[in-house]
Amino acid sequence: FNFGFISLFQNILLLYIAAPAFVAWSVGMRRKVCDHDESESGSSAPDVCFLDFIAATLFLVALVMETVADNQQYTFQAKKYAWRSTNNNGGNKLHEDDKMINDTIRQYSDGFCQSRLFGIVRKPNYAAEQLLWFSYYLFSVAASGDYFNWSGGGFVLLAILFQGSGWLTEKISISKYPKYRDYQKRVPSYVPRI
Repeated sequence: FNFGFISLFQNILLLYIAAPAFVAWSVGMRRKVCDHDESESGSSAPDVCFLDFIAATLFLVALVMETVADNQQYTFQAKKYAWRSTNNNGGNKLHEDDKMINDTIRQYSDGFCQSRLFGIVRKPNYAAEQLLWFSYYLFSVAASGDYFNWSGGGFVLLAILFQGSGWLTEKISISKYPKYRDYQKRVPSYVPRI
């Protein structure tokens, strides 16, 4: 498993998810070589198109979302362990008037973050990572004009890998945290409810 999956498959996958850059580069090089012929005929392909702006916007949104989700999870875990170390002697009583403090204490007691981005989807960092690589694929679509090209396989394999690892982390969370099943019923995994 370590050699086959971690050493071999994941390294090949890393190369494959970078393939959209190769597609965009090779199309650009082809255009550069053909520029002389196209400039004589007066029809030159644009260097940047509207889909490039969509891809760049999605990429930046996904990057910010993943960063925020990772920071929220880190902050929650750090504060949870600090709270647990100071409240093991029954000091975790609820406050009658402060709903925000009570919600935070409940989350610390439950053991997992359920607010902010984690109140919208259970795995916002996973969702953002998949969106990031999908948007990266869109750059190859913009460059080549082909909605489906060979470089999309990297994103598809990565999404499948995230589904598997998401399932595994859900299974671990269910075994660690008794209230996680209720959270699963309330909050979707990757895509928010509308």
